[in-house]
Amino acid sequence: MLRVLLLVGLAAGPALAQPLTELPLRRPGYWEIRMMTGGGPGGQEFTLQTCTDAATERQMVQYGFGQLGRQCQRYDIRRDGEDVVIESDCQIGQTRTTARSVISGDLRASYSLRIEGTVQVLGQPELQQTLTTQQGRFVSARCGGGLRPGDILLPGGQRLNIRDLAGTGDQAATPRQP
Repeated sequence: MLRVLLLVGLAAGPALAQPLTELPLRRPGYWEIRMMTGGGPGGQEFTLQTCTDAATERQMVQYGFGQLGRQCQRYDIRRDGEDVVIESDCQIGQTRTTARSVISGDLRASYSLRIEGTVQVLGQPELQQTLTTQQGRFVSARCGGGLRPGDILLPGGQRLNIRDLAGTGDQAATPRQP
C-alpha cells in the first residue's frame, strides 16, 4: 500500500525539495505520465493522465509526503544541483522498503522520476530490487475527457481523485519537514 501511495503522490506532485510554501509545483493543467515498473524484461509500462490546479497540486504533495511522514522511519529530501533527491526507509507491518528517488526537469513542460529501491519481508532473507521510472509531459492548460483537478486516470479507465484519498484541504495531511 505504501508503494501505491508513494507512486500516486510522486506522480501527482513531483517537486518536493523545499518547504511546502516554496515548492516549485507542476504547471496547472493536463499531464500525461508514462510509467515503467520492474525495469527490463518482465517490466510493465503504462500511461496515466492527471489534471491539476494550484490548490490540488499542493494538496497532492501534502498527502503524499504526509503518508511518508507517518509510515517511514526516515526520509530525507534534498537538492542535488537541479535534481531533487528523496531517500526513504519505511517499515509497514512485516515489510521494509528503502528507496532513492531522483526527480529532474523544469515542471513547466516535463519532468522525469527514477525510483530505485528494495523490498524485504521480515523473516525472509532475500531482498527484492525495484525500479520505477516516470516521464511526465505537460499536454494542455485545459483538462479534457471529463477530468477535474485531482483526477488520475489509470490504465483501463479506472479513475481516482487525490482529493477523495486525502480529504478536503482542511483534512489533508501536513508533511513532516525532514
